[in-house]
Amino acid sequence: MTKSPGTQVESLAVAGKRRDRILPPARYRHPGDLIRLIIAGLALAVALAVTVATRATYAGASAAAVTALASSSLPGRVLAGLVQAIFVIAAAAALAVTLRYRRFRLLVSLAGGALLASAALIGIVQLAGGERPRALDAGASQWSWLTGASLAGPALLAAAVAGTVAAAPWLSRPWRRTAWITLWLAAAARLITGTASPVEVAVAFAAGVMVGAGVLVLFGVPDRRIGPGGVLAALVSAGVPVARVEPAAVEAKGSRPFIAAAEDGESLFIKVLGSDQRDADLLYRAYRFIRLRDIGDTRPAASLVQAVEHQARAAVMAERAGVAVPAVRQVIKTADGSVLLAMDRVNGSSLDQIPVQSTSDITLRDLWKQVDRLHQARIAHRSLRAANIMVDRAGRPWIVDFSFSELGATQRQMALDVAELLTSLAAVFGADRAVGSAAAIIGPEGVADAVPLLQPLALSAGTRRAIARNNGLLARTRAAAAAASEREAQDLARIQRVRPRTLLAIAAAAGAFYYLLPQLAHVGSSWQAVQSADWAWLPLVIALSALTYLASAVALMGAVVPRIRLWPTVLAQAASSFINRVSPANVGGMALNARYLQKSGVEPSAGVAAVGVNSLAGAIVHLILIVVFFSWSGRGLAKAFKLPSGSKLLLILAVVVAIAGILLATRPGRRFAAGKLVPGLKSAAGSLRRVAQRPGKMFMLFGGSVLITLAYIGALAASVRAFGGGPGVILVGAVYLGAAAIAAAAPSPGGLGAIEAALVAGLTGVGVQAGPAVSAVLLYRVATYWLPVAPGWLSWRALLRREFI
Repeated sequence: MTKSPGTQVESLAVAGKRRDRILPPARYRHPGDLIRLIIAGLALAVALAVTVATRATYAGASAAAVTALASSSLPGRVLAGLVQAIFVIAAAAALAVTLRYRRFRLLVSLAGGALLASAALIGIVQLAGGERPRALDAGASQWSWLTGASLAGPALLAAAVAGTVAAAPWLSRPWRRTAWITLWLAAAARLITGTASPVEVAVAFAAGVMVGAGVLVLFGVPDRRIGPGGVLAALVSAGVPVARVEPAAVEAKGSRPFIAAAEDGESLFIKVLGSDQRDADLLYRAYRFIRLRDIGDTRPAASLVQAVEHQARAAVMAERAGVAVPAVRQVIKTADGSVLLAMDRVNGSSLDQIPVQSTSDITLRDLWKQVDRLHQARIAHRSLRAANIMVDRAGRPWIVDFSFSELGATQRQMALDVAELLTSLAAVFGADRAVGSAAAIIGPEGVADAVPLLQPLALSAGTRRAIARNNGLLARTRAAAAAASEREAQDLARIQRVRPRTLLAIAAAAGAFYYLLPQLAHVGSSWQAVQSADWAWLPLVIALSALTYLASAVALMGAVVPRIRLWPTVLAQAASSFINRVSPANVGGMALNARYLQKSGVEPSAGVAAVGVNSLAGAIVHLILIVVFFSWSGRGLAKAFKLPSGSKLLLILAVVVAIAGILLATRPGRRFAAGKLVPGLKSAAGSLRRVAQRPGKMFMLFGGSVLITLAYIGALAASVRAFGGGPGVILVGAVYLGAAAIAAAAPSPGGLGAIEAALVAGLTGVGVQAGPAVSAVLLYRVATYWLPVAPGWLSWRALLRREFI
C-alpha cells in the first residue's frame, strides 16, 4: 500500500552538525555564480586592457544616437530624470525591505557590492585619464542632481548591476526579470541621450556582474534545494512506494545523496542532481579541456535530464554485461527542475573506508574481473577509484557512480580507468598488491596500456590527494606496473595541452608589446587616430582575413592527389590557425594538417609530403611576389627597406654556400643531409611531380597560395585606408611581403612582435604617419591574428567531434 506524501519524513542532523562548514545551513555556494564571476572577470580584464592601452573609455560616443533625445533637450532631460528616479526608488525599496525583514547581512552585502563596483568604475575612469569628453559632460551638467544626467554615471550603473546580481537569489523570477529589463532600458536611455558611451556601459555591466557574483560566491545563496520531504513526495508521486527519506552520510561527488526506506523493507539510494551540480560539472569539464588533452573527456550532456539518463543507461548496460552494479529503479523529474536517480542500495562500505586487513586478495581480483567485464562491453567508468567501489558484507565489490562514464569507449579511455584504479588501490593497499591483483586478471597487456598514464595530471583530484600522503607512491606504482607488463619502461604520455606559464608568457609578451609599440614608434597619442577612423573598412578587413582560410584549403586540396572535401578542409585551416597561436614556425598547424589528411584517407607519408609541398609552394609564391611588388614599387621602398647592393648580395650568397659546404664536409652534416634533408626533398619532389601531372591540382596549389598572400595584402591596405589612406596597394603589398619575410625568422608564434614592428617601420618608411601606421597595423593584426582564435577553436572542436583529426 502506497502512503501519502504526508508519510513520516526523517532528516538526519548529521549535515547540520558538521563543524567545518563556513556557511550557515541556510546558505550554500552555487557553482553558477563562480561561472558568472569568471566570465565577467574576463570581460572586465579585456575592457581594462583596452582602457589602459588607449587611455580612453569614451571613444566613439561623442554625440547622442537620437538627436531629438539629446541631453540638452527637454525629452532628453525627462528621460534622464526618469532613469535617476528609478535608481533612487530601487535603492530606497531595497533598504526598506531588508530592514523590514531584518536581513542585515543581505543589506551589508548589497551595500558593500555596490560600493566596490562603484570604486572599480572610478578606478577605471582614472586609468583612462579621469576626464570625460565634452559631449558627455555637457549632458551631465543639466538641471539638478536628481533630474540631470550626473547621478547615473558609470559608477552608479555598475552599483545597480552589482546589487541586482547579489539580490537575485532572494527575488522571485518576475522581479528578477523586471530588474534586468529596467537596467537594460536605463543603459539604453544613457546611450541614446549621448550621456554614456558603449564602452562605459559595457565596463559598468562587466564590473557589476563580477562584483555581484563575487559577493554571492563569498557569502553564499539561500539553500532552496529539494530536501528529504521533497524527495519523498517526488518518489511517491512517481509510483515508488517509500516510507521515509533521510540524507545519506556518504561522500557523493556531483550529486546530493539520500537513502529511502521502501515499504517492502528494502533500501534505495537516491541521487539528486540540480542546477548547481550541472554548473559544477560544466566548470570542471571546461577546466580539464583548457588544461589537458587526450584524456578521453567528451562533451557534456545538453541538459541535466540527459546527464542523469546517461548515468542510468550506462549502469543498465553494465549490469547487462555481468558487472556488479546497483540496479536502476527510475529516473524522476521534480517540480523545481531537479532530477532524481533511484537505484538499489548496496549494504556495505566503500573500499577506501574498509580496514586493509579486512580486504582479501579474492575481493581485489573480483574487482578487476568486474572492470574487465566493463571494458569488454566498451564502457569506461572515468572515475574508477576506491571511493566508487562498494564492498558488501559478503566481500563482493560493486561499481557505483557512472556520472562520467563513456559508452563505446576508446582504448585510451579504458587505459585511463586502469591507471586511476591502480593508483587508488595503491594508496590503500600498496603498489605491489594493487599491481599484482590487476596483472592476475587483465594480464600484462592491460597493465602496459596504463603505464604511460600513471602521472598526476591523468588522475582525479581525490586520487591525487590520496597519493600525496605517501611520497614516492606513484613512482613505485609505475615501476611495479612496468615490471608486471613485461615491457621496457615507457615515456609518460603527454596529456597537458598547454602549460599555464606558456599562455601567461604569450599573453604578457603580446600585452607588453602592444602597449609599448606606440612608444617604440615615437608616437605620443597614436590611439587618437582610432576616434577618427573610417570603420566602414573593418568588414572588408575581416572578410579578407576569412578568405585566407578558404584559399589555404584550396591550396592544401591541390597538394594531394586524392580528392578531399572542401568544408572540412576549411575547418582544418581555421583550426590550424588556432593551434599555431601557441606553437612557433607553424609547426602545430602543419602537424594538424598532416593528421587531417591521414584521417581523410591520404597515406600518412603522402600527407606529410603534401603539407611540405604546400609550404614549399607558399614560399615560392612569396618570393615571386616579392620580386614583382618590389619591381613595381620602384624607388618608393628606398626608405622602407634598404637592400644591399648587387656586389654585397653576391658576397652574402658566397658566404652562405661556403658555410653549407663546410657543414656537408663534416660527418654530422652529411648524416643530417643523408638522413633527413635528402629524403625530405625527394619526398616533396615526388609529391610535386604527381601533382604536376594534373594541371587542375597545380592551379589549386599555386593559385591558393597566391590568393592567401593577396588577401593579406588587401587586408593591410584596407586597414591603412581606414586610418586616412596613404600609399597605394603596390607599396603596401611590398611592405607586407618584406615584413612577412623578416618575421618568418622570428621564433614567436605567428611572428608575434616581429611582424608588427616590421610593418610599422615599413609603412612609416613609405610615407604613412606614425600614429595611423601603428593603428592600422594593430587593426590588421587584431582582424587577421587575434579575432580568428575563437572560430579556430570552434573549428578544432568540430573536427574532433566529427573525428577528422
